[in-house]
Amino acid sequence: MDRPAMASVFRMRHAPASVSGVRSTGQGQADPVVRVNSLGDAIRFVANAYPHYDISAVAITCGDPSIPRLGSLEVKAVWREYGERLTQE
Repeated sequence: MDRPAMASVFRMRHAPASVSGVRSTGQGQADPVVRVNSLGDAIRFVANAYPHYDISAVAITCGDPSIPRLGSLEVKAVWREYGERLTQE
């Protein structure tokens, strides 16, 4: 993910979002139902999910069509760039 795309995600950090594809790593445990308030919260959850959850198939979607679906690699890149600032303001 390039810097302009990451900047777009940062600008939209308060937009509603949903998280899917998070799997439990514990044997016999149900996969979690992830409820987040915003794109920034979704990114923070996924960035901090390891080692409790398998995020290899994660997808964060946002209601804004200008923001592409974010997978684990994109989430890690955005989190590295912006960190906790995604959930502030």
